[in-house]
Amino acid sequence: METIKINQPQLDFPKIIAEINQKHQPILIEETTGKAVLISVQEWNEIQETLYLQSIPSMVESIHREASTPIEECINIQDIDW
Repeated sequence: METIKINQPQLDFPKIIAEINQKHQPILIEETTGKAVLISVQEWNEIQETLYLQSIPSMVESIHREASTPIEECINIQDIDW
């Protein structure tokens, strides 16, 4: 993970934000009183969605169970009469 020190001269935050969004990689920000991680809004929303889905009882087990279903037993989405 790339690290920047908050006291670095010439920090270009618009460039840093663009880089985070383009590369989908977080950046560690260090300061004398602590550290923080900067991520894109998209990444944050994905983390929130994952945490929500994992909070639903039996959701993770259900996903694992269905993922182990042989492909031959799966229904083609185009065969579903919506």
